[in-house]
Amino acid sequence: KDGVQTAVSKDDILNWLAVTRTAFYPQYNNHTQVGKNKLPASTYDVQLVARTALQDNYVQLKRILDILISKFSVEWMSTLTNEAFNAHVKPLFLEGPRRDIFILLFKAVTESLRKDFRFYKCVSLLEEFLTRERLSKLLQDQCCENQKSDRPQFLDVQGENLVSCLASLPDKTANKLKHENSDKFLLQNYIPTLAVSILDSCLWAHVLVSGGHNVSLVVISVLVGKLCLTGRADLLLDTLLPHLCVKVRSDFIWCRICERVFTGVPVKCLEAVVTPLLRKISWYGYVEKFLGDSVVHMPIIKMLVCTKLLLHRHYSDPKLLLQNIIGYLASFHTRRHLFIEVCLRLLRVWADSSSLRHTSAEQHMYISKALMMCIGNLIETEKQSFKHELLQILMPGVQNHLESSDPTTRMIGMTVAKALTETVEPSGPQLEFELDLTNEVVADLLSYREKLPEDPGLSSREEDIFASDKNVLEGSVVKGINSIKLEEKAAVTTPPDLDSDDDLEPYDMSNDTKIAKAKPPKYLRDCMEGLISSSEDPDRTELCLEHAETLIRKSPFGLSEIATEFAKLLLHLQDTHSFENYLMNRFKALVALAVECPSQVAEYLTHEFYERNYSIRQRMDVLEVLASAAQELSRPGKSEQTNEKNNISSSEPSPSLEPETWREIVQKRIESNTRRFAQGRSKNEPVPKLNRFTAVAGQFFYPLMVKVDKNEPCLDLLDKDTTLLFRLLYTLAIILYSAMNIPAAGHMGRTLLEFTWPIRFHSDSSVRQAVLVATSSIFLVVPTHLFLSDMHADVTETKSWLGDVIERDPDSECQKLAVQTLLLLEDEIRKEIKGIRL
Repeated sequence: KDGVQTAVSKDDILNWLAVTRTAFYPQYNNHTQVGKNKLPASTYDVQLVARTALQDNYVQLKRILDILISKFSVEWMSTLTNEAFNAHVKPLFLEGPRRDIFILLFKAVTESLRKDFRFYKCVSLLEEFLTRERLSKLLQDQCCENQKSDRPQFLDVQGENLVSCLASLPDKTANKLKHENSDKFLLQNYIPTLAVSILDSCLWAHVLVSGGHNVSLVVISVLVGKLCLTGRADLLLDTLLPHLCVKVRSDFIWCRICERVFTGVPVKCLEAVVTPLLRKISWYGYVEKFLGDSVVHMPIIKMLVCTKLLLHRHYSDPKLLLQNIIGYLASFHTRRHLFIEVCLRLLRVWADSSSLRHTSAEQHMYISKALMMCIGNLIETEKQSFKHELLQILMPGVQNHLESSDPTTRMIGMTVAKALTETVEPSGPQLEFELDLTNEVVADLLSYREKLPEDPGLSSREEDIFASDKNVLEGSVVKGINSIKLEEKAAVTTPPDLDSDDDLEPYDMSNDTKIAKAKPPKYLRDCMEGLISSSEDPDRTELCLEHAETLIRKSPFGLSEIATEFAKLLLHLQDTHSFENYLMNRFKALVALAVECPSQVAEYLTHEFYERNYSIRQRMDVLEVLASAAQELSRPGKSEQTNEKNNISSSEPSPSLEPETWREIVQKRIESNTRRFAQGRSKNEPVPKLNRFTAVAGQFFYPLMVKVDKNEPCLDLLDKDTTLLFRLLYTLAIILYSAMNIPAAGHMGRTLLEFTWPIRFHSDSSVRQAVLVATSSIFLVVPTHLFLSDMHADVTETKSWLGDVIERDPDSECQKLAVQTLLLLEDEIRKEIKGIRL
């Protein structure tokens, strides 16, 4: 050590480097002549001491290499040629004890305080060290060290240090080198190289186990767990899995190796390893090869596979993951009882009303898909054994789904219920729903009911790997004769039937007009009479309904006398004859009545909303009519002055047709030669229009909030009729937004804020969403200066509530709306404060 440190001349340096190689690198003893006649006596004595006292002990070697690294400088390197450095210095770092040298170079790079010659020389040596062969030997050496230890199932301190350095190398080198980082240190290059080294080490272990030797794979398990825990699972498994899937198909030893590697990772890394493994394995039959029966005898893996991945997580495209989990549990008799437990637990969670209220829509859809896959893979004996229990859990769940205000949730409930009853009791009574099989949600759910797929065989990439592993050159696959015959048959067309009438061209009836038996009405009272006589003359009723909106808007005089009766007639009108565009024509007529006679119609509709003997559809119609009418009334109408001016100007003769006087000619010449730097307004100012909604906004708004908390047999908004409650909140928000520019907007906004306070924590997510929309409309409509004065306490409470929604609400849509509402409030307050300062 002292000789290396004090050596100055080239001969001394080379002499002591030769001594170091001879003492600590036995592989070079045959190539280096050492003796009293070949080397100086002092050198021989040092070499002899090194051999006898430090044999198999690399502590002194690390110190020597540390000293050697410290001497890396331009001055020291000037005494050596590149050939001498490559021949005597570099082998000390590339061919010595790999673990110690790798850690030494790693720390020399990542812990260096300066980027000098020494730093870049260590980076260069570390680059040359990171090859597939050296990393494989590095892992194999550590496996041998563990096997020799007293506790081969655990990793020693040096092994933990090695794993930590291997896993953190890309991050630490990137942080140190920044834009000068080497390509070998980049994640997309380093992780695949390390993955191939892990494969080589597993192949080495396979050879030893086949020969009857024991091998410790702890270091590989810990390294795989560490890489997955730090977010490298995709890069690692994309390289490992295609090779391993080929190996485990027919080799039991490879199955044991893979099971030991992936289930032997540290406990804290199990989720980070098992989850991407289940998401990436191409067929559920491989899962058993990698996990074995660990789900039965390892509680942590059982909790992860049977509970966490099915009930506490959700993914956007979970089909492969669910196939791997359900197929793994259902494919062998030792795990079949877990499959039944999972199926029953999924159904209980799916049917539970509390779970339905407090889980997000994405999570519930994921649970429904997992349940559908379980339903599709029940065997006949299980259907008979658990039929009563399954149906007993199902029925309350269906009711909870059908009572939901979300149409997607109702559709999920109907689809799952129909699938389960058809599976468990195909010959018994069925639950019949009007399911639209072309609906995206229904079709997606039904696709998960299919049986688990059969073995797809090797993929193209796996076939290439299989061929390369066996060193067999395979040619291209020749298509079979049968496929060619099928193509030829498909190409041959059958002769047409001579007796067929398909060649006859249909008669063009596009210009034919339907002859109406009844005439359209010309007066409002005629229209009302036609609607009353719907059972006697349906054709006349249809015509009256089509022309009702036009008559209402064209005949405003005298409409106020019959507006309430007309609205009552339209509200109670039934589509007994399935008229075309019935709903739209009826809706437009009601909106026209509410616009032309807002006071009378709004008073009638808001009163009837809480009355008895109305269906949910009629109450929804009332809310939609009020919202649309409020929006139309708040919009300015067409300018009459502009039309009059246009009419007057069009009646006057064109000036270009009259003879010009000499004054006009001179004025035009002056204007053409005049340069103007500013002109007046090029356009006329907009003509102010009276807001028709100002006088009636209160009649649209306040009566809707009067009886919302009253529990009546016909209507219970706060408990059962949540569909109407969230629609009511949306309607109030629209009416308030329509009243943006009227003096009463501030009071209306404050009233709505107080109205929504008791239902902010409603169990139905759609109601919470409607509350957030109403809160946003309040912040848009109410003058901002009121937030800093009269409504300061209310706004502070609202901000706190929005923060809680963002952090704790299970519904993702509620979280998004809360973020938007909070940003809107802060932006409005910021603008107000900026305006005050100016």
